[in-house]
Amino acid sequence: MPSVKEVTEEILGGKGFFVLPGLMSQADAASARASAIAEASAAGLAGNSARNEKIKHGTARALLHQGELFERLVQNPTIIEIAEALLGDDMTLSSYSCRIMWPGATEMGVHVDYPYWALPEPFAVRPPLMLQVIWMLQDFTETNGATLVAPASQLLARRPDRGRFKREAIKVTGASGTAIVSHGLLWHDTSPNHTDEPRVSLLINYGNKVIRPLDSRIGEVPPEVLARATPKLRQLLGLQFGQALGRDLQRQRLY
Repeated sequence: MPSVKEVTEEILGGKGFFVLPGLMSQADAASARASAIAEASAAGLAGNSARNEKIKHGTARALLHQGELFERLVQNPTIIEIAEALLGDDMTLSSYSCRIMWPGATEMGVHVDYPYWALPEPFAVRPPLMLQVIWMLQDFTETNGATLVAPASQLLARRPDRGRFKREAIKVTGASGTAIVSHGLLWHDTSPNHTDEPRVSLLINYGNKVIRPLDSRIGEVPPEVLARATPKLRQLLGLQFGQALGRDLQRQRLY
């Protein structure tokens, strides 16, 4: 396993992303995938119609309604250590969702992540405002909609150029349970799913605490989830924002 320093240096000043295999067990990946597909089917969203080709299924609230597995995954110790090294130990959860690439699904469209697309240029690579984690809930292959990235594009610190992305993008494949961690400024996209099976991933965006979450309802969880929430999960849900600001204020007074 690479060190946190190696991972963060690669994300900031290198390729802009790091692939971490084997962080999730095969059993957990299969269970999370089945849960996502079952919920999509129950909501009438399954299939490969044009309406569903690019659907980003699920919300943070929905995932945290789906059982303790999803609560554990968002608190994976390795991912948390990397995210906090980049964003601070008081960082929060910005969005938490599943993406299902149904058979026949096409590219989503090359983009940078929130909050960068909501801000005017020029952007700053350091300090990062957002870290995205893409969990592979099954094998990502050359044909089933694996993630596309343009290595080192975060260093350009600007919105994507489609022509350049097409020339430079590579496909990130890997085994079920692998995590891709990337800078929010990295140019990325999905690739088409040419298979007859849905390709499912778990998307988690962690942000600097002062950045408004992309999902405005991120802290709305069932009472039973809140009752068993660890201090870390409460922090991620933004429930300790006041305490974090208080610590910042206290540090200012020390100088």
